[in-house]
Amino acid sequence: MGAAEGVLGEVLDLSVDGMKLAIEASHDLEVGQHCSVVVGDGEGETYDLRATVRWIEATSYISVIGLSLDSAQRIEE
Repeated sequence: MGAAEGVLGEVLDLSVDGMKLAIEASHDLEVGQHCSVVVGDGEGETYDLRATVRWIEATSYISVIGLSLDSAQRIEE
């Protein structure tokens, strides 16, 4: 989820101001870090969301991450 890397994940919950995301445990995110998340809406639109990591619940194989959304922009293709 850094500038040059991509991590596949699953959106567990999404609201106007935040989201809960499940990703593989091998990441380098920290609470307070800013990141970019690209999501599709299932109808052909893709969005680039800028977010801040608010909390992380990690196990040995998966991390559930709480993000507060800072901005969103639709990606034009």
